[in-house]
Amino acid sequence: MKLKFFIMKLKFFIIVLITSSILSILSCNNSSKPTINKNPKIEKHVNVIPKIIAHRGTGSEIKIINEDTIFENTLAAVKYGFDNFDGVESDIQMSKSGTIWLFHNDDLYCFDTLSPKCIPSSTDKEIIELNTKLPYWRQLCTLEDVYKYQTTVDNKYLSLDVKGYFKTTCIKNRNISDEYMHNIAKEIIRLAKKYNLENNTLVETDYKEVLNTIKNETSTIECYLLGYSNFTDKLNYAIEKRYDGLSFNMNDTSLNIKNIELLHNHKLKIQIWTVNIAKKKNHAIGLQPDFIQSDVVF
Repeated sequence: MKLKFFIMKLKFFIIVLITSSILSILSCNNSSKPTINKNPKIEKHVNVIPKIIAHRGTGSEIKIINEDTIFENTLAAVKYGFDNFDGVESDIQMSKSGTIWLFHNDDLYCFDTLSPKCIPSSTDKEIIELNTKLPYWRQLCTLEDVYKYQTTVDNKYLSLDVKGYFKTTCIKNRNISDEYMHNIAKEIIRLAKKYNLENNTLVETDYKEVLNTIKNETSTIECYLLGYSNFTDKLNYAIEKRYDGLSFNMNDTSLNIKNIELLHNHKLKIQIWTVNIAKKKNHAIGLQPDFIQSDVVF
């Protein structure tokens, strides 16, 4: 009987010990997960002077500069943006050949009304052939072309908006695969390192595979989670994943100076978009973001 009683006590002790260990592990995991601190140490971010980033290089409209036509997301647009702003925002997509091209739209219909293609389903050869049919001011350029030019200017920023949503005639499920996003992230890293521009490269997207791949491989390229609404939810996720900040829609009601101060007190940065008319400039500056994407010169 004594032996039986001893064995029962031993079993009970082991069960208690195992349960206690599991609860301790779970407690540690939960405590290490970063979340928004509702009452962080307050540091007033007064007199923040935001960097002004040229949206698509020239904005979404064609510009005529000194009798030259400049179209968005072209090398001419990038040069204009670097010359007149603190940096440039460009939309990027990766071809079937693995080359990153500057382009915004979800297919190539704007160039060829019979084409069901988009950049990800086109080879470099096909894109180069398309360029031969376009006026020089509208020809597509590569990210490497941009980086080559960026090395000739001093301390300018390049914000890369990674596109991943396409027409069903191009990508069956519209949202492109994680494998594609992983590969485009790796190519951004390779090019930024090649031209020693990691510290001047910002990446913005709502595709987490891109941001996670970059964060896992380098701490110098800044990663911004793209948000259209629900600022607090986006901020919480950015803190959890240890991203560098948010890229956020300035017209959403959840974006205000209080929330931006909260973001800054968590040591994150923010890009806001888009100032498309001059009268929005003062409002954008008053929010005290780190970067303002703009169609107009400040």
